[in-house]
Amino acid sequence: MFATALVCERLIGEPIGLSDPAIFEVIGAIVFAIMANVCYTGGWVTELLLERVWGLRPPRFAQIAFTLGLLFSTVLALLPGVAILLFGAVSLVLHALGIYTPLPIEE
Repeated sequence: MFATALVCERLIGEPIGLSDPAIFEVIGAIVFAIMANVCYTGGWVTELLLERVWGLRPPRFAQIAFTLGLLFSTVLALLPGVAILLFGAVSLVLHALGIYTPLPIEE
């Protein structure tokens, strides 16, 4: 995200991908860590609930839940960077075509 912000800042004058104020970056990292752990640990918690509440223990549930938790936490990690990269690339193309110009910052 920082690379996208630096390139966009230099080429079109707008740091796409950086938040203002910067405290949102820290809050985003904390929320990411919590959500990744929720995705990753949700499988074994669900398995325990299934066994305790309904008395069920599906034979392949652990492997499927582990795989889905790992997949969701990986997607969660990659999604912001891919979104910022795509948004920055589209903004650069639109700027090169003369369609997009950043709004002036009023101080």
